[in-house]
Amino acid sequence: MTARPIQPSIAFLAPALCLLAGCASVSIRDQQVSSHKPKAKPAMIYVAPFETRGAAFNVDREGQELASFKQATAEMLQSKLIERLPEIAPAERAPKKLPASGWLVKGRFIRVNQGSRALRATIGFGLGATKMETEVAIYDLAISKKEPFLKFLTTGGSNAEPGALGSAGTTLVAGVSALYSALGNAAHGISEDAWRTSREIRNHLVDYCRETGL
Repeated sequence: MTARPIQPSIAFLAPALCLLAGCASVSIRDQQVSSHKPKAKPAMIYVAPFETRGAAFNVDREGQELASFKQATAEMLQSKLIERLPEIAPAERAPKKLPASGWLVKGRFIRVNQGSRALRATIGFGLGATKMETEVAIYDLAISKKEPFLKFLTTGGSNAEPGALGSAGTTLVAGVSALYSALGNAAHGISEDAWRTSREIRNHLVDYCRETGL
């Protein structure tokens, strides 16, 4: 009996595609550390909404819808940071009049790509990927409200998460499960990027405190 040739499938391509596109994550780069370092962890961390002016928002909105989307994205990242930073110290929204002590987290968006929900849901592995890039500045208000003691960039997104075709198994149950999972990942998009970005900012601050003995 003649052996049937093995047909290539996306399952075999997935590892290679992951290597090319990278896993869904956020990374830190271009860190700058001031010589004016905090002497202790703060009693409170204040988080300001990230600035959206000048950022490249590649999304399917225009006019007032785009303005509302930018504001919502800034408030979403602010909220997610407030949820995560208590691992270091209690956190809350920054007031208009800044107090004389505590840390202030502020920053700006550099780029936000919405990507293609349809491509992420069906194929994934970098096709239709989202992207969020920010510049982050951390201030010790007791030292300076103008010069941050720590500054860095964040970059990352959905990248190589598999879609329904890329993650489906050989059984009907596995295929349906993969489809629901892929559709769920695709629907989140920018909110998932804000979650990942807030997590990496928190992790980087934890590492900073550990390395500096705070």
